[in-house]
Amino acid sequence: MSEIKAVGFIGLGVMGEAMCRNLVRKCGKPVIGFDVRPEPLDRLAKDGVKRAASIPELMSQVDAVFVCVPGEPESRAVCLGKGGVVESAHAGQIVVDMSTVPPAVGRDVAAACAKKSVDFLDAPIARARFAAIEGTLCIMVGGDEAVLERVRPFLDTMGTDVMHCGPVGTGQVMKLMNNMIVFENLN
Repeated sequence: MSEIKAVGFIGLGVMGEAMCRNLVRKCGKPVIGFDVRPEPLDRLAKDGVKRAASIPELMSQVDAVFVCVPGEPESRAVCLGKGGVVESAHAGQIVVDMSTVPPAVGRDVAAACAKKSVDFLDAPIARARFAAIEGTLCIMVGGDEAVLERVRPFLDTMGTDVMHCGPVGTGQVMKLMNNMIVFENLN
């Protein structure tokens, strides 16, 4: 296991921008960001986030990458698409998809990562935007527990409740169960 010397963050939307800000302010390592929109990168530059012009450029500079995009199509495109995370990854890297997507997406990305000796975790988030800003998200993680322990210090910058749920896909299952309980209690 090598030390994580630099991390990347892809997807700087409503939740991702705040998560990346906490990451760069608290982790003590270089953080490189990528988004299709320049505005969040402009704001995050004030906090010290370095800008990557593309996913391949970002992946060439990091040991671990966090992805937080709106849903399944975006996650598949960013992780599995041409010029995406998996295509650009190299052995020993860690990919953590924090998007809320069906469990099958995580299993597909994990399988593609495994072919390149890249570790993968699915780690969807719960709680509202204020929790992303405050760094108090709940993060439900599916994947190898030893890999989780390697990235836990980084996840701890974004959330106060980081829990291992089981193998790849179980983070997403727990997120779906969380959403069902929240929905039921609001009605």
